[in-house]
Amino acid sequence: MSIELMKVCARDMPARAAWAAGLTVRVPAALAPWFEQPAAAWDDRDLRDEARKAAEHLRLRAAFTDIPPASSRLPVSYRAVPGPVRRLIAGAIGRWQRGRAETWSKFPGWPLDLSSDLVADVSGVPTIKFERTPVLLTHDIDSAEGLENLQRWFLPAEEAIGARSTSYVVPCAWPLDHGLLAETVARGHEIGVHGYDHANKTPFVTPHERRQRLDAGRAFGDRYGATGYRAPSLLRTAALIADLGPRYRYDASIPTSGGAFPVPNNGCASARPWQIGDLWEVPLTLPRDGSLRFLGYDPQAIGKLWRDTAITIARSGGIVSLLTHCESGFSGNPAMLGAYRSFIEWLASDARFEFTRSDRLVSYVERMDITSGAHHQQSHG
Repeated sequence: MSIELMKVCARDMPARAAWAAGLTVRVPAALAPWFEQPAAAWDDRDLRDEARKAAEHLRLRAAFTDIPPASSRLPVSYRAVPGPVRRLIAGAIGRWQRGRAETWSKFPGWPLDLSSDLVADVSGVPTIKFERTPVLLTHDIDSAEGLENLQRWFLPAEEAIGARSTSYVVPCAWPLDHGLLAETVARGHEIGVHGYDHANKTPFVTPHERRQRLDAGRAFGDRYGATGYRAPSLLRTAALIADLGPRYRYDASIPTSGGAFPVPNNGCASARPWQIGDLWEVPLTLPRDGSLRFLGYDPQAIGKLWRDTAITIARSGGIVSLLTHCESGFSGNPAMLGAYRSFIEWLASDARFEFTRSDRLVSYVERMDITSGAHHQQSHG
């Protein structure tokens, strides 16, 4: 039975959750009346225990995309349709969806929903938080064009501000240029595994076939020391995540707020790393470039939305994690590349933020003692 959620505005919060003042969040209906009470009400032990359970429920409520979208149900790979045609169709759907946000962002809300983090903080449960916000720059490399543009434009822009990024590469769909991949690693950037062939089928095939696909991707990952995985189109099931555990240290497939794509109402409503068994989940916390372009946002609006969202996340103690695609139809064009450069240069100029790689962040959080404040003073760069 699904737990009813209600929208509430965080007003008088205890000091441990003061960062959320003024934010709209979604909480189980049983907790909603307490958000009208003074902050001291949250000192009640039974209430805090209820909030702890609610935080876990909110994080997992929409974390998985269990129903295959249309692209996964086709008899052949949806990528048989030319990229420009796919983007034209997605853009038409996105522009129609933009005016219907209340339908596809009931939970998590759009463009950012930190409900799980807020409820965890009012409960007082120890949780991973950062005083200086880690920034993860990540790319999904879906094609030879994407890899070439990564090298030509994105890596130089990142290196100019002292950042290193993580690129999740589709391993079994197109001829890989191992020279460019080796150069990427040699320049200090991280390589991760981006599924199998980007046909959007791996989460939904039989267990045997799913593990065969994951093993093929793992073989590619071994060549470049990959420890992280990101599912194509961010399609993920609990069974897929369970199978990643023996093969990777972390997954980066669950968005904080998934928006309208790949399916409506998906995400974990958290901007903090968390564990699923032994696997670390590194949430994707900023709206991604493809979704924003499909919804009709122009590059200037995208840059502003990224900055506004990053500021809220920094206040909450979470991580800033951005996904861009390097193909010309996404961020590999002058206007979007300009917005990307402007955003990362702004991050570099603000002492609240520091760049790190996804694998280094995971190494850092594995060493954390979240029962004390000591982790606030460490560096994770």
